[in-house]
Amino acid sequence: MKTKKLVLLGIFAAFIFLATPVSANDVLFTPMVEIATANPGAPLSALRCNVVNVFHAPRNGTISIIRADGTPLATTSFNALQPKEVVSVVVDTFTNSAPITLAYCKITVHRKKGTIRGSLSRTDERGNAVIVVEAK
Repeated sequence: MKTKKLVLLGIFAAFIFLATPVSANDVLFTPMVEIATANPGAPLSALRCNVVNVFHAPRNGTISIIRADGTPLATTSFNALQPKEVVSVVVDTFTNSAPITLAYCKITVHRKKGTIRGSLSRTDERGNAVIVVEAK
């Protein structure tokens, strides 16, 4: 009787495992970062979203810097990003007249999100990172 229960339990577990959909793409997001975007006469800083492949095989995906209202500020794709290689997207020109812009980074990777790491940084006018937040 115990064997029959174990077999049924094993079949049920296998069914649940096989019936669970596998996501083709996983998404990581950074927290919001604010940047001064309308300060006449002052040099503007920039937003930079970086992605590094920490997997042993190439990765494909997209990187976007998105304003808090959902407007994309910059987007780029990465194809066959090799292990330990980095790809970035930068926004250093802002077209809105708001004194402060809130933005975040959205990273979409084909397969598992644990195979890449990402961050969003705000840089000063010299390109030095002032704030860095991790994508999760």
